[in-house]
Amino acid sequence: MLAQDLYQSADSRAVRNSVEIDGGPCVYFEYPSADNSDVTLVMIHGYRGNHRGLQAIAAGLIKYRVIIPDLPGFGESAPLKMTHSIKAYSDWLHKFLGALQLENKANLMGHSFGSLVVGFYATRHSPRSVTLVNPVSSPALEGPRAALTNLTKVYYSLAAALPKAIGQWLLRSRLAVMVMSVVMAKTKQRRLRRWIHNQHLSNFSDFATVEVATEGYMASISTDLSKLAPMIASPVLVVAATLDDITDIESQRRVSKLYSNSTYREILGVGHLVHYEAPEQAASYISEFLDSQ
Repeated sequence: MLAQDLYQSADSRAVRNSVEIDGGPCVYFEYPSADNSDVTLVMIHGYRGNHRGLQAIAAGLIKYRVIIPDLPGFGESAPLKMTHSIKAYSDWLHKFLGALQLENKANLMGHSFGSLVVGFYATRHSPRSVTLVNPVSSPALEGPRAALTNLTKVYYSLAAALPKAIGQWLLRSRLAVMVMSVVMAKTKQRRLRRWIHNQHLSNFSDFATVEVATEGYMASISTDLSKLAPMIASPVLVVAATLDDITDIESQRRVSKLYSNSTYREILGVGHLVHYEAPEQAASYISEFLDSQ
Protein backbone atom coordinates (compact mmCIF):
# COMPACT_ATOMS: atom_id res chain seq x y z
CA MET A 1 0.00 0.00 0.00
CA LEU A 2 1.23 3.53 -0.77
CA ALA A 3 2.48 5.59 2.17
CA GLN A 4 -0.13 8.22 1.39
CA ASP A 5 -2.91 5.62 1.62
CA LEU A 6 -1.52 4.19 4.86
CA TYR A 7 -1.44 7.70 6.30
CA GLN A 8 -5.07 8.33 5.37
CA SER A 9 -6.11 4.94 6.75
CA ALA A 10 -4.57 5.72 10.15
CA ASP A 11 -5.88 9.28 10.12
CA SER A 12 -9.43 8.01 9.72
CA ARG A 13 -9.04 5.82 12.85
CA ALA A 14 -7.25 8.35 15.06
CA VAL A 15 -8.94 9.26 18.34
CA ARG A 16 -7.76 12.57 19.82
CA ASN A 17 -7.22 12.69 23.58
CA SER A 18 -5.62 15.07 26.04
CA VAL A 19 -4.05 14.68 29.47
CA GLU A 20 -2.61 17.33 31.79
CA ILE A 21 1.04 16.95 32.76
CA ASP A 22 2.75 19.48 35.04
CA GLY A 23 -0.11 21.90 34.50
CA GLY A 24 0.01 21.84 30.72
CA PRO A 25 -2.06 19.91 28.16
CA CYS A 26 -0.49 17.00 26.31
CA VAL A 27 -2.46 15.97 23.24
CA TYR A 28 -2.12 12.40 22.03
CA PHE A 29 -3.77 10.27 19.39
CA GLU A 30 -4.86 6.68 19.85
CA TYR A 31 -5.22 4.14 17.05
CA PRO A 32 -7.28 1.26 18.48
CA SER A 33 -6.34 -2.32 17.65
CA ALA A 34 -8.52 -4.30 15.30
CA ASP A 35 -9.24 -6.98 17.94
CA ASN A 36 -9.05 -5.00 21.22
CA SER A 37 -5.53 -6.18 21.98
CA ASP A 38 -4.05 -4.84 25.21
CA VAL A 39 -0.54 -4.81 23.72
CA THR A 40 0.26 -1.09 23.61
CA LEU A 41 2.93 0.68 21.54
CA VAL A 42 3.70 4.30 22.39
CA MET A 43 5.44 6.02 19.49
CA ILE A 44 7.57 9.17 19.87
CA HIS A 45 8.00 11.31 16.76
CA GLY A 46 11.06 13.13 15.48
CA TYR A 47 12.26 16.69 15.87
CA ARG A 48 10.04 19.51 14.58
CA GLY A 49 7.34 17.03 13.66
CA ASN A 50 4.14 15.94 15.38
CA HIS A 51 2.10 12.73 15.67
CA ARG A 52 1.21 12.85 11.95
CA GLY A 53 4.75 11.87 10.99
CA LEU A 54 4.27 8.36 12.36
CA GLN A 55 0.71 7.73 11.18
CA ALA A 56 1.73 5.72 8.10
CA ILE A 57 3.66 3.26 10.30
CA ALA A 58 0.77 3.12 12.78
CA ALA A 59 -1.52 2.07 9.91
CA GLY A 60 0.47 -1.14 9.53
CA LEU A 61 0.17 -2.02 13.23
CA ILE A 62 -3.56 -2.63 13.55
CA LYS A 63 -2.97 -5.70 15.76
CA TYR A 64 -1.86 -3.38 18.56
CA ARG A 65 -3.12 -0.38 20.46
CA VAL A 66 -0.95 2.50 19.21
CA ILE A 67 -0.58 5.83 20.99
CA ILE A 68 1.27 8.81 19.50
CA PRO A 69 1.58 12.00 21.57
CA ASP A 70 2.61 15.38 20.24
CA LEU A 71 5.86 16.08 22.07
CA PRO A 72 5.72 19.10 24.40
CA GLY A 73 6.12 22.28 22.39
CA PHE A 74 5.12 20.60 19.13
CA GLY A 75 1.75 19.96 17.53
CA GLU A 76 -1.00 20.66 20.03
CA SER A 77 0.97 19.94 23.21
CA ALA A 78 2.10 22.76 25.50
CA PRO A 79 5.83 23.45 25.89
CA LEU A 80 7.69 22.25 28.96
CA LYS A 81 8.27 24.73 31.76
CA MET A 82 12.00 24.08 31.59
CA THR A 83 14.70 23.72 28.95
CA HIS A 84 13.66 21.20 26.30
CA SER A 85 16.52 18.74 26.84
CA ILE A 86 16.62 15.00 26.26
CA LYS A 87 16.41 14.43 30.02
CA ALA A 88 13.42 16.77 30.31
CA TYR A 89 11.61 14.95 27.50
CA SER A 90 12.44 11.61 29.12
CA ASP A 91 11.03 12.81 32.44
CA TRP A 92 7.92 14.04 30.61
CA LEU A 93 7.56 10.61 28.93
CA HIS A 94 7.64 8.92 32.35
CA LYS A 95 4.85 11.19 33.59
CA PHE A 96 2.87 10.66 30.38
CA LEU A 97 3.06 6.87 30.71
CA GLY A 98 2.08 7.19 34.37
CA ALA A 99 -0.93 9.34 33.52
CA LEU A 100 -2.09 6.64 31.09
CA GLN A 101 -1.27 3.87 33.62
CA LEU A 102 1.26 2.36 31.22
CA GLU A 103 4.41 2.38 33.35
CA ASN A 104 6.32 -0.86 32.73
CA LYS A 105 3.46 -1.99 30.46
CA ALA A 106 4.11 -0.10 27.24
CA ASN A 107 6.32 -1.00 24.34
CA LEU A 108 8.10 2.14 23.16
CA MET A 109 9.14 3.25 19.69
CA GLY A 110 11.09 6.36 18.72
CA HIS A 111 12.00 7.76 15.33
CA SER A 112 15.11 9.96 14.92
CA PHE A 113 14.98 12.53 17.77
CA GLY A 114 12.33 10.30 19.33
CA SER A 115 14.92 7.50 19.45
CA LEU A 116 17.02 9.65 21.80
CA VAL A 117 14.04 10.36 24.06
CA VAL A 118 13.04 6.69 24.18
CA GLY A 119 16.65 5.50 24.49
CA PHE A 120 17.42 7.85 27.38
CA TYR A 121 14.17 6.84 29.07
CA ALA A 122 15.12 3.15 28.76
CA THR A 123 18.41 3.76 30.59
CA ARG A 124 16.39 4.75 33.67
CA HIS A 125 13.23 2.65 33.39
CA SER A 126 12.23 -0.75 32.06
CA PRO A 127 9.79 -0.57 29.15
CA ARG A 128 8.58 -3.91 27.81
CA SER A 129 10.52 -3.30 24.61
CA VAL A 130 12.20 -0.51 22.68
CA THR A 131 12.05 0.04 18.91
CA LEU A 132 14.42 2.57 17.36
CA VAL A 133 13.70 3.65 13.78
CA ASN A 134 16.44 5.71 12.09
CA PRO A 135 18.11 6.01 15.50
CA VAL A 136 20.66 8.75 16.11
CA SER A 137 23.45 6.27 16.80
CA SER A 138 26.54 8.45 16.35
CA PRO A 139 27.47 12.07 17.11
CA ALA A 140 25.49 14.28 14.72
CA LEU A 141 28.41 16.66 14.29
CA GLU A 142 30.54 13.79 12.99
CA GLY A 143 28.01 12.09 10.69
CA PRO A 144 27.86 11.87 6.89
CA ARG A 145 26.31 15.34 6.82
CA ALA A 146 28.51 16.91 9.49
CA ALA A 147 29.05 20.11 7.50
CA LEU A 148 25.30 20.54 7.02
CA THR A 149 24.70 19.81 10.72
CA ASN A 150 27.19 22.49 11.75
CA LEU A 151 25.59 24.94 9.33
CA THR A 152 22.18 24.09 10.80
CA LYS A 153 23.53 24.77 14.29
CA VAL A 154 24.53 28.26 13.14
CA TYR A 155 21.08 28.69 11.59
CA TYR A 156 19.31 27.93 14.90
CA SER A 157 21.72 30.09 16.88
CA LEU A 158 21.02 32.98 14.50
CA ALA A 159 17.26 32.49 14.80
CA ALA A 160 17.53 32.56 18.60
CA ALA A 161 19.60 35.77 18.53
CA LEU A 162 17.26 37.69 16.21
CA PRO A 163 14.10 39.50 17.32
CA LYS A 164 11.36 36.96 17.99
CA ALA A 165 9.24 37.71 14.90
CA ILE A 166 12.23 37.50 12.56
CA GLY A 167 13.49 34.32 14.22
CA GLN A 168 10.06 32.73 13.79
CA TRP A 169 10.02 33.74 10.12
CA LEU A 170 13.51 32.34 9.56
CA LEU A 171 12.77 28.96 11.15
CA ARG A 172 9.43 28.63 9.37
CA SER A 173 10.76 29.70 5.98
CA ARG A 174 9.35 27.49 3.20
CA LEU A 175 12.75 27.60 1.52
CA ALA A 176 14.52 26.24 4.62
CA VAL A 177 11.92 23.49 5.03
CA MET A 178 12.19 22.51 1.36
CA VAL A 179 16.00 22.37 1.48
CA MET A 180 15.75 19.90 4.36
CA SER A 181 13.06 17.87 2.61
CA VAL A 182 14.92 17.66 -0.70
CA VAL A 183 18.12 16.57 1.04
CA MET A 184 16.41 13.88 3.13
CA ALA A 185 14.05 12.35 0.55
CA LYS A 186 15.67 9.52 -1.42
CA THR A 187 12.73 8.10 -3.34
CA LYS A 188 12.64 8.50 -7.12
CA GLN A 189 8.85 8.31 -7.18
CA ARG A 190 7.68 11.78 -8.10
CA ARG A 191 4.26 11.41 -6.47
CA LEU A 192 5.77 10.19 -3.20
CA ARG A 193 8.40 12.95 -3.20
CA ARG A 194 5.68 15.55 -3.73
CA TRP A 195 3.67 14.09 -0.84
CA ILE A 196 6.75 14.06 1.44
CA HIS A 197 7.46 17.70 0.65
CA ASN A 198 3.84 18.62 1.37
CA GLN A 199 3.99 16.75 4.68
CA HIS A 200 7.07 18.68 5.70
CA LEU A 201 5.58 22.01 4.60
CA SER A 202 2.44 21.22 6.61
CA ASN A 203 4.04 19.83 9.78
CA PHE A 204 7.74 20.73 10.07
CA SER A 205 7.01 24.21 11.39
CA ASP A 206 4.50 22.99 13.98
CA PHE A 207 6.52 24.19 16.98
CA ALA A 208 5.36 26.61 19.66
CA THR A 209 8.22 29.11 19.87
CA VAL A 210 11.73 29.84 18.65
CA GLU A 211 12.97 28.76 22.09
CA VAL A 212 11.31 25.34 21.76
CA ALA A 213 12.75 24.81 18.27
CA THR A 214 16.24 25.97 19.24
CA GLU A 215 16.38 24.01 22.50
CA GLY A 216 15.06 20.94 20.72
CA TYR A 217 17.73 21.15 18.06
CA MET A 218 20.49 21.54 20.64
CA ALA A 219 19.04 18.54 22.46
CA SER A 220 19.09 16.52 19.23
CA ILE A 221 22.86 16.95 18.87
CA SER A 222 23.67 16.65 22.58
CA THR A 223 23.99 12.88 22.75
CA ASP A 224 23.62 9.71 20.70
CA LEU A 225 22.69 6.08 21.20
CA SER A 226 26.27 4.80 21.08
CA LYS A 227 26.57 6.35 24.56
CA LEU A 228 23.19 5.07 25.78
CA ALA A 229 23.07 1.56 24.28
CA PRO A 230 25.13 -0.29 26.95
CA MET A 231 22.75 0.98 29.66
CA ILE A 232 19.54 -0.29 28.04
CA ALA A 233 18.39 -3.68 29.35
CA SER A 234 15.02 -3.94 27.58
CA PRO A 235 14.77 -5.88 24.30
CA VAL A 236 15.64 -3.52 21.44
CA LEU A 237 14.72 -3.51 17.76
CA VAL A 238 16.86 -1.30 15.53
CA VAL A 239 15.41 -0.44 12.11
CA ALA A 240 18.14 1.28 10.10
CA ALA A 241 18.21 2.61 6.54
CA THR A 242 21.16 2.23 4.21
CA LEU A 243 21.02 5.80 2.87
CA ASP A 244 20.45 7.59 6.18
CA ASP A 245 22.05 11.06 6.21
CA ILE A 246 22.08 11.35 10.01
CA THR A 247 23.84 8.10 10.98
CA ASP A 248 25.76 6.06 8.41
CA ILE A 249 24.82 2.41 8.08
CA GLU A 250 28.17 1.08 9.35
CA SER A 251 27.67 2.98 12.60
CA GLN A 252 24.14 1.58 12.88
CA ARG A 253 25.46 -1.96 12.48
CA ARG A 254 28.21 -1.38 15.04
CA VAL A 255 26.03 0.31 17.68
CA SER A 256 23.26 -2.28 17.33
CA LYS A 257 25.66 -4.79 18.88
CA LEU A 258 26.09 -2.65 22.01
CA TYR A 259 22.59 -3.40 23.30
CA SER A 260 22.38 -6.38 25.63
CA ASN A 261 19.37 -7.83 23.80
CA SER A 262 18.89 -6.51 20.26
CA THR A 263 17.34 -7.38 16.91
CA TYR A 264 18.67 -5.54 13.87
CA ARG A 265 16.87 -4.90 10.57
CA GLU A 266 17.88 -2.84 7.53
CA ILE A 267 15.80 -1.19 4.84
CA LEU A 268 17.63 -0.80 1.53
CA GLY A 269 17.61 2.30 -0.65
CA VAL A 270 15.91 4.49 1.93
CA GLY A 271 17.26 7.38 4.00
CA HIS A 272 16.17 9.13 7.18
CA LEU A 273 12.51 9.21 6.14
CA VAL A 274 11.63 5.54 6.68
CA HIS A 275 8.32 6.72 8.18
CA TYR A 276 7.42 8.22 4.80
CA GLU A 277 9.35 6.11 2.28
CA ALA A 278 9.01 2.61 3.75
CA PRO A 279 6.35 2.67 6.51
CA GLU A 280 4.86 -0.70 5.57
CA GLN A 281 8.24 -2.44 5.77
CA ALA A 282 9.03 -0.74 9.08
CA ALA A 283 5.63 -1.79 10.44
CA SER A 284 6.23 -5.40 9.42
CA TYR A 285 9.56 -5.46 11.30
CA ILE A 286 7.96 -3.87 14.36
CA SER A 287 5.05 -6.32 14.27
CA GLU A 288 7.41 -9.28 13.99
CA PHE A 289 9.44 -7.95 16.93
CA LEU A 290 6.42 -7.30 19.17
CA ASP A 291 5.02 -10.75 18.43
CA SER A 292 8.31 -12.29 19.54
CA GLN A 293 8.26 -10.63 22.97
